[in-house]
Amino acid sequence: MRTLLFWALALALLPVLALQGRHTRRTALRLPEADGPQSGTQHPPGGAAGTPLQLLIIGESPVAGVGVATQDDGAGPAMARPLAALSGRSVHWQCHGQNGLRLATLLDRPIPEPPPRADLVLVMMGVNDTTGLTHLGAWRQQLHRLLDVLAQQQPGARLAFAPVPPMHRFTALPQPLRAVIGLRARLLDRALRQVATRRGCPVLDYGDLSDPALLAQDGYHPSAAGFTAMGERLARQAIEKLPDLRQSEH
Repeated sequence: MRTLLFWALALALLPVLALQGRHTRRTALRLPEADGPQSGTQHPPGGAAGTPLQLLIIGESPVAGVGVATQDDGAGPAMARPLAALSGRSVHWQCHGQNGLRLATLLDRPIPEPPPRADLVLVMMGVNDTTGLTHLGAWRQQLHRLLDVLAQQQPGARLAFAPVPPMHRFTALPQPLRAVIGLRARLLDRALRQVATRRGCPVLDYGDLSDPALLAQDGYHPSAAGFTAMGERLARQAIEKLPDLRQSEH
C-alpha cells in the first residue's frame, strides 16, 4: 500500500518535485568529508580491560564524517565512546565511508584493504538509494549480497544495520519533496528490516533525531551533537541486542 501511495504521490506531483529537486541540487550547501584519520581507539572510563572490541562502520556520507569538521566528532568516535563505557572494553574503531555512495557501488568494495578484523560491522546506508529511486527488489537483493560478502570476509564478526535515515525530517528538502522522499526512505527502511530479520541481523535504531540542532548547517547531515546522540543510541542498542559484546575476553 505504501509503495502504491509513493508512486501515486510522485506521479501526481511530478512537475513540482522535478522543479524542487533541480533547485535543491543547484542551491544546497555541499559540505566536505571530515578531516583526520578514519580510525582510532576509545578506552572505557576505568581503563582498558580484556581484549579490545574491533568496530568497523561502513556506509555513505555520515560514515565519512560529512557534517562535522573533523573525524573526532564523526560516527566512529561518537559510537566508540559510549560502546567502550558500556562494554568495559577498549574499542578500536574504523570508518569506511564515501559521500554519495549507493549500495550497488558499495558491493564492489565493502571492506577496506587490508581488511581489518572486526567484532562488529555496522552498515549505514540508504539516503542515496532513496534519492536515486533504487528499486525495492534490487535493494533487497543487494542487501542479501552484502551480508553474504561480509559474512565471508568477516566470519567472526557480528553484522548489524543502522536504519535508513528519516529523510522526512531533513530540513534542506522543501515540501512536498521532503514528504515524498521521506515516504520512499521509509519504504527502503521497511525492506531493510525485513532482510535483517530474515538473516538474523539486528537493526540498531537511532532514536528520536527530530531536534533541528542535531542537523548540520546543510540541513541534511548530522551535526556534532547529532553524531553524539546517534552514537549513544547505536551503542546502547548494540549492547542490548548483542550482549556478548560486553565480554572482556573472547
